Amino acid sequence: MIYTQAQWLLFFFLYCLLGWIWECLYVSVLERHWVNRGFLYGPMIPIYGFGAITVLVITLPVRENIPLVFLLGMAGATVMEYITGDVMEYLFHVRYWDYSGHRFNLNGYICLFASLGWGLFSVLMVRILHLPFERMILSIPQNTASFLSTVLVAVFTADTTKSVQSALDLRELLKELSENSAVLSSLESRLEHVSGNITRSSERFRSHIREIEAEIDENRKLLLPKTRLPLTLHGPALADLLKERLEHKGQRLVLLKAKTEAFITELNSLSESALSASENARLEAYRKELCEFRSRLEAIDHSLKARRHKEYQKAISIIRRNPSATSRRFTESLHELKSFYASHDTQSK
Repeated sequence: MIYTQAQWLLFFFLYCLLGWIWECLYVSVLERHWVNRGFLYGPMIPIYGFGAITVLVITLPVRENIPLVFLLGMAGATVMEYITGDVMEYLFHVRYWDYSGHRFNLNGYICLFASLGWGLFSVLMVRILHLPFERMILSIPQNTASFLSTVLVAVFTADTTKSVQSALDLRELLKELSENSAVLSSLESRLEHVSGNITRSSERFRSHIREIEAEIDENRKLLLPKTRLPLTLHGPALADLLKERLEHKGQRLVLLKAKTEAFITELNSLSESALSASENARLEAYRKELCEFRSRLEAIDHSLKARRHKEYQKAISIIRRNPSATSRRFTESLHELKSFYASHDTQSK
């Protein structure tokens, strides 16, 4: 059977929709709540559309040979899934599906179970599903089919553009969160090192540092991932949660800056004492290092305030639609965003 370009496009969008329905139902059952699945905002999952078209192209000539349909469909769809997964992770540094937990997987992009599923899907589609869909699409007048395909292409293009931009924004957010966390961890480690090397510090200074560290520990507990938040958080509730969490992160920056300032002040005071030249040189090196860290803290504080709640909400929206998403490069940052809507147990129901 030879289809026109418009008919191929209609088949593509039809299977995108059917794939979205299947994914939403399957994941919603696993998550025990409704999940609007997919990379796109609209009710389409392109990988199913591309997979279906790939299978149709390579199996329709042998549609009467079921074993061959199974093998060709499995091979073609598996190759397409691997390439798609690899390209998406390269572009966005996020893996939107991950088979790493399955046996016989290849780099987490494909696995034997999924490939066998593609083979079964190929047989089911070519021998059963596609026949009524084929009759339906072929019954549409050519002018109408061309108009519908044009409209759907326009909608698909707009959705894809918006979704890709959101995915790139998520990548940048994860990158910034990772860099900020690395800087803060490095600063806290260096402050501990400096503290251990200032042997002549005053009792007043040590008492002040202990107070700040107690506040930092309390703040760190508030920033721990929360595991009992309703997964359906959205709108004002999500905005309030984001505001609260960003305020806690901002407070941590304030406390670290206060700790840094206290160290700088104490080093300045010690430098005025009658110390040896080598001791003064060592303290001056510490002071310059801490001044640099203070500047970096101010830069993190500025970037944190520049990030709007809307950017976080868009990122969480992507993760909500892809709850199994992982990131090898930004594991901790992705986990932090996921903590906004982590599953609740029976105590929260």
